[in-house]
Amino acid sequence: MRSWSIRWRMTLWYGMMVALLVIVFGASVFVLTLRRFSTRVDFELAEEMHELQLEVIGEHSRERLLKELQAEFAEHQSYEFEILQEDGSPLFRSQRLHSLPLQVNGPSETWPTELETSEVRLKGLGEYRVMRQAAKSRYGLLLLQVGIPLQPMRDVESELLKAMAWFGPLILVLAVSGGYWLAGRMLAPIQSITETAAEITAQRLKRRIVIPDVDDELSRLAHTLNEMINRLDRAFDDMQRFTADAAHELRTPLAVMRTQLDVALRTERSPDAYRSVLVSLKEDVDRMSSLAAQLLELAREDAGVESSTHERVCLRNVLQEVAQHYQSGTNQRGVTVQLSAGAAAHVHGDKERLRRVFLNVLDNAVKYTPDGGAVSMVLEVSSDRQHVQVVVTDTGSGISPRHLPHVFDRFYRADPARSSPLGTGLGLAICKAIVASHGGTIEVESPASEHVLPDDAKADARSARQPVNGNTRGTSIRIRLPLTAT
Repeated sequence: MRSWSIRWRMTLWYGMMVALLVIVFGASVFVLTLRRFSTRVDFELAEEMHELQLEVIGEHSRERLLKELQAEFAEHQSYEFEILQEDGSPLFRSQRLHSLPLQVNGPSETWPTELETSEVRLKGLGEYRVMRQAAKSRYGLLLLQVGIPLQPMRDVESELLKAMAWFGPLILVLAVSGGYWLAGRMLAPIQSITETAAEITAQRLKRRIVIPDVDDELSRLAHTLNEMINRLDRAFDDMQRFTADAAHELRTPLAVMRTQLDVALRTERSPDAYRSVLVSLKEDVDRMSSLAAQLLELAREDAGVESSTHERVCLRNVLQEVAQHYQSGTNQRGVTVQLSAGAAAHVHGDKERLRRVFLNVLDNAVKYTPDGGAVSMVLEVSSDRQHVQVVVTDTGSGISPRHLPHVFDRFYRADPARSSPLGTGLGLAICKAIVASHGGTIEVESPASEHVLPDDAKADARSARQPVNGNTRGTSIRIRLPLTAT
């Protein structure tokens, strides 16, 4: 079942609200008008009753009273009058009433002593509103009654109902038409946003939605969508660069291997020559295997499908294992690894993946530290005991400022030929992904750059370290992880 468009739904709701307001307003006007009319009628009846009471009480002669009543009240233009004696017989009655009583009354004991009103229908005269009150006179107890026709009020009711019947639907039609037009004007920017968004594809990610000048919900929506498109654009650019870099990294060793095989097969060679070619091919195969493994690991981290067992991990024990792993190999070059770990800080995560992070960082530090240098690993707990920090510092050359912003970029190396045997350029990118999955941050700082690079800087650029002003300066990698409660 096809649902209504937002424009029609807004129009329908707007029409329903206007209809409700018209009904409430019309009913209020109708009730207030009739109430005011009724109050006015009762006020005028009370005035006439007061005049009738003065006339009855003031006259001492019965004949003179009847004469005065006949003169003043017999043929009144708007009112009808009736005076009943205590036995129920009429003392006086307006000419239009003839023998029609304004009210069928009971015995005098039931006559009201205070003003009382009611509505009656008189044959041939229509509806009347009657006010009555018992009054004591020289002639005994009398019941004074004053009536006024209700036809004028009924005419007012009829006119109001006709006006509501005519103007109510007209107002509703105008409101619905105006609401439909207004909804169209309000939704026009959304239509523009929809059309622009429909034109944005993977090949046209540079297009952006025009943001209205006013600061309202639609402008914020357009701004949010543009920010989302910017993120998608950057993601597509990163993916394209990653694909191109991966293809380049794989193509280069393949081309070298093909060349070596072509040269080896071109002429007969000695077993030692063939062995040399096979050894070279094995090195290239090992490098390609390592690259493929790192690509797979990075893809798993990006997709969030890296299988891991989260547990309580003692970082001090992990760092001790990593430091011992490098002690034997670094001593051949005279590079020492120093570990300073005080408290046994614990984090919640995957021990093996965290171990790979510190192995990778320490491997880079040792690799780019000159013979006889030193690498230090310091474990610190923040003063608020919310985070733990591991700082790995070497005494190698610093990182040049122009390379520092890219140290976490995938495949980034300072070697323009991209054929450096020092690494694939994925190590620190993998470290960043693993640390981020554990809710932490990784930063790099170098005296050569004179600033700290935040976590969103990129790539394995340790080969970018170069002497600055003739002096060799070290680099520090700072890893920060949430500390678990003890």
